[in-house]
Formats: sequence, structure tokens, C-alpha cells
Amino acid sequence: MRSWIPCLAVLCLAGCKQQPPGAASSLRPMIDSHVHLTPSQACLERALGIFEAAGVTRFCTKSAGFPGTRRFVATVAVARELGERFAFFSNLDWRGVDDPGWGAREAGRLAQAVAAGARGVKIFKALGLGVRTADGALLAVDDPRLDPIMEKAAEIGAIVAIHTSDPATFFEEPGPDNPRYFELLFAPSWSFYGKDYSPRDALLAARDRLIARHPKTTFLGIHLANNPEDLDYVDRLLDAHPNLYVDTSARLGEIGRHPPERVRALFVKHQDRILFGSDIVVSPSGLQLGSLSIWPDTDRDARRFYRAHREYFETGNRRIDHPTPIQGYWKVDAIDLPPAVLDKLYVTNAEKLIWGGPDS
Repeated sequence: MRSWIPCLAVLCLAGCKQQPPGAASSLRPMIDSHVHLTPSQACLERALGIFEAAGVTRFCTKSAGFPGTRRFVATVAVARELGERFAFFSNLDWRGVDDPGWGAREAGRLAQAVAAGARGVKIFKALGLGVRTADGALLAVDDPRLDPIMEKAAEIGAIVAIHTSDPATFFEEPGPDNPRYFELLFAPSWSFYGKDYSPRDALLAARDRLIARHPKTTFLGIHLANNPEDLDYVDRLLDAHPNLYVDTSARLGEIGRHPPERVRALFVKHQDRILFGSDIVVSPSGLQLGSLSIWPDTDRDARRFYRAHREYFETGNRRIDHPTPIQGYWKVDAIDLPPAVLDKLYVTNAEKLIWGGPDS
């Protein structure tokens, strides 16, 4: 682990030098509030080069592990070296979830993580779709065992980023008629059709009850509250819960299927509570650009990935490619956000929510 920690300052400079002078200077600054980064020398070097080329000035990893793990220790070291350029969220340890003190234990770990620099905790979709209790039942998204964690988050000003459920098509039969058949063909474990999984609407309803039960806790609904298929629902949810923010990560394909004027109206109305995120993964096994790849993605693919995001938000172009074609081979219409709204989406909202500290 120690072998790469002293190299981080050098890596920052190396990332800056990979582009010709001025190559990224014309791009509107962007904070990527949702990345997954393995804290190793090679992954950091690659990520910093990609971000520099894409105009990403700060980034936040949502998968730092939890205190006591090597990943968490390494991520804290990254934070110390990169300073304000980097932020991170810890995660939960589901082991022992049936123990009476599990919730208090994880609340304590969250406090430890925040003391070490974490801005909150990211809860993955395993809650509701993977974590099981001793009797074999799936742990409900609004199970009372989570309450001590939510209360601790409110007490210490930590953010609860939560990924509940998955795309609607993942709950439909994964056959040729499924709009994301190709994606599911290469990732069959992403299908939640059949078995004992709760219906998607029930999972989202449980998540919404959890948010309502903890009005003093700040929530970040990953993937546009994981229901970009229904913009009216997202609109109502944001209206109902002033303690909720959302991000755009890995869902432009679904968001872009709506009429552009409807999407634009949502982003303008809730301009103070939507954060840009890409869900890019940089790991020893390679890149993941919003979804799986059936061939190894290159840094050039990553640059195209970010350009596609920018084209969608910054222009009024019609019939363009969305960032992750394997999610669905349709075209989308860009939404040409006003400059002030773009600034909030790309920078200001993340600065206030993630980099601003508990008082923000």
C-alpha cells in the first residue's frame, strides 16, 4: 500500500501534463460527484489523466469501504494527498445485520469515517436486492435496523447516498423484447426478474418511507432517485422531501428518452438539488463507463463518454448518442441548459453539498 502514497503529488502533475496546453481549458469546469476509484497508483494515474482531459476539476468516490479495511485506509491517504480535489463516501458492512447492535455499530463506523474525512455513506443496491437476514429474507430498504445510521448521519452532518432498485427493464423478462436485452445478455446477474425480489415500485416506496422517516438526514438519491423513467415521480419526490438531492449518474440514456423540454423544465425547477455524476469506474480490471463494456474501454472512450454528457446538457442538438449505448441503442435530444443552471449542475451544488461541510 505504501508504495504509491508518496507518488500522488507527482501523479497530479503527470495528469495535468498529458494534454497539450489549453486542451481542456475551454471546457466548462465540472465536478464529477459520483465515481468509483480503486486507490492504487495505476488507477489514480489513469483517472487523473482522464479527468484533466474532460475538464473534471474535482471528483468524489462513492466506494471507499469502511473503517478498518485496507481500501478505506488507502482512500484516506488519497484524500490527504489530493486535498480539495477529492472527496469520498464510506460504505456499510452488512455482516452481523441480525445482531441486536448492528445498527449502532454501523452508526459508530460512520462517525469514524466522517472523522477521517468522509462526507457520508453510500448504500448500494444490495439493500433490498442482496442483503438477507438469518431467515433468508431480503432486508427491507426501510428496515428499522437502519435508523441508528440515519440518526447518526443527521447528528454529524453526513450525507446518505442511496441506490435503491435498478432500471425498470431489469425487472422485466430479459428476452429479445427487453430494451436493454444486450446489456443483460452480457450481465445476466443484473436481472431481477422473478425469484423472490420485491417489485421495483415496492423497493422505491420503501426508500421513500425511509427518507420521510428521517427529515433531518440529508439524502442523495443516486441515478436520479433511481427512477429516471418517471420524471413526474422524481419531481413529486423532490417537492415532498427538501432533505433530498439527486444525481445524474449512469442514467442519461433513460433521462434522454423524455421530451427535451420536459427534462429541461425539471432541471431548471430543481436546479439547486441536482448534481452531475458519471458513475465512471477506474479499477485494476479497467474502465467502466456508466455500464459494462463488451470490449476494454480506452482513455479515448472515456473522453468520448464525458463529451457525450456535455453535448446533452450544454447544446440543443437533436438525435445524438447518449453516453452509454449498451444501455439502449436509441438517440436522445439535448436539453441546452441555461448557463446558470449548468454551473449549479456541474459545480455549485456539489461544492455546497459535498465540499461545503456539515454547515452547508
